[in-house]
Amino acid sequence: MMTRDQAIRKREKLVSHLSSAADVLRGSLLQRNLHHSSGCSKCARGEGHPLWVLTVGYPGGKNRQVSLRPDQIPQVRQALGAYRKIKQSLEAISELNQFLLRLDREESKQQEIQP
Repeated sequence: MMTRDQAIRKREKLVSHLSSAADVLRGSLLQRNLHHSSGCSKCARGEGHPLWVLTVGYPGGKNRQVSLRPDQIPQVRQALGAYRKIKQSLEAISELNQFLLRLDREESKQQEIQP
């Protein structure tokens, strides 16, 4: 069982490793093929034109797609990874805070029992 001091130290370590949230992106990186309806020999052969998009889901089933240039892909991948890392750290911090709340509750019960 983890002690209060261990939980606080672990939480502080997670907080200290949180990176800046300035360059994070939520969403998914997808590669799609764009097909013109007419006048394009490449599309007429069924090849289409590869296109990278960042797609982000919103409440109510709404999605937003942002078309990307090929030189933006590494930046977007890095920002998506940063988002996942921050989200994972925040989840771990939240779990530790819940643990500390339970400890507080148990300690206050013990103080009520003891005269």
